This record gives sequence, C-alpha cells and structure tokens, in this order.
Amino acid sequence: MGDKKSVKAGRPAFFSDPEIDRLLAIIVRLMTEHSVLSERVKTLESLLIESGAITREVLDTFEPSEAQDAEWGQDRFQLIKDVLESGANITKQQ
Repeated sequence: MGDKKSVKAGRPAFFSDPEIDRLLAIIVRLMTEHSVLSERVKTLESLLIESGAITREVLDTFEPSEAQDAEWGQDRFQLIKDVLESGANITKQQ
C-alpha cells in the first residue's frame, strides 16, 4: 500500500490498482452484512430461549428437513454465484 490516492468521485484509493479497491469494498460489504445478520440471529435465539419458546438444546440439535436443506442449499449457491459474478464484473477502466 502506498500513499492514499483518489479515484473518480473522490473516494480514497488505498492500492495502486483501483480494481483491488473495488474488491476490498465488496469484501467489506460482505463482512458488514455477515456481522449484522449474526447479531440478528443471536438476538432472535436469545429472545426465543428467554421466552421459553425453545430450549438451547433444541436449538443446538436442530437438523433441517430434506426440503429445508435443499432450499437452503439453493440459497447458499445463489449467494456464492452472486458474489462471484459481482467480482467477475470488475473490469479495468481505460
């Protein structure tokens, strides 16, 4: 990393190649989304356990049905595909 530079629109650039900055932005966005969702899941788990709607044991031993597993697998696949495609769309600007 060198001195901070500016790219179009005045965003700070941290690397000499703006494509690396774009990739970093994608990674930071994914980390942010993951963090928010993780906190949300932990909140829901806590509320469900505290209300008595579910026990920690039931939560920890849950196994999805075949239909749920298939649906969630498709969702996972689509997320990976979307992320990889967004990275593939990063092209060098002339």
